Amino acid sequence: MANVEPGGSSFFSRAARPLLILSAVLATYFGLSALLLPFFGVPNLYTGIERWIVPAAGALQLAAAAVAFVLAMRHELRGATLAVAGCWMLGWLETLPSVVRNGLGVDAEARLTLASFVALPVIAVSAAALAWRNRHPILAALIVTAPTAAGVLFTLAFGIMIAMYGF
Repeated sequence: MANVEPGGSSFFSRAARPLLILSAVLATYFGLSALLLPFFGVPNLYTGIERWIVPAAGALQLAAAAVAFVLAMRHELRGATLAVAGCWMLGWLETLPSVVRNGLGVDAEARLTLASFVALPVIAVSAAALAWRNRHPILAALIVTAPTAAGVLFTLAFGIMIAMYGF
């Protein structure tokens, strides 16, 4: 296992572990919401096979996120990267039934969904391949946490814009 020491030499090695932890926390939230929403939130939200695929994938995503969190806290970069990649693939699996039923629209609203639907498996598989070989564990961790890092940067930029110009 590739261990990342707390006093890593580069900025990227120090940033990999907190990003993995943040990704695991977000995957925990997504897994919990996918697991509990059909039962406690909106009972008739999903129909057909979606009624069971989404909560099952949410439960598996929750378990993978817990594993990723524990491994990231233990400084095991390879295992945490593989677990976060598994979380993203399980999140992608949740969207699969609705995409099969409704298709991928190309209107302005669906472009982000289309990009996410195509990009998440590419990101997860490429990071998992790098982490599995254990040749570039920090690069693999940074690739798999790219959606989380982009979300944090967009949120910060939005907050700064609101602070400067108002809402």
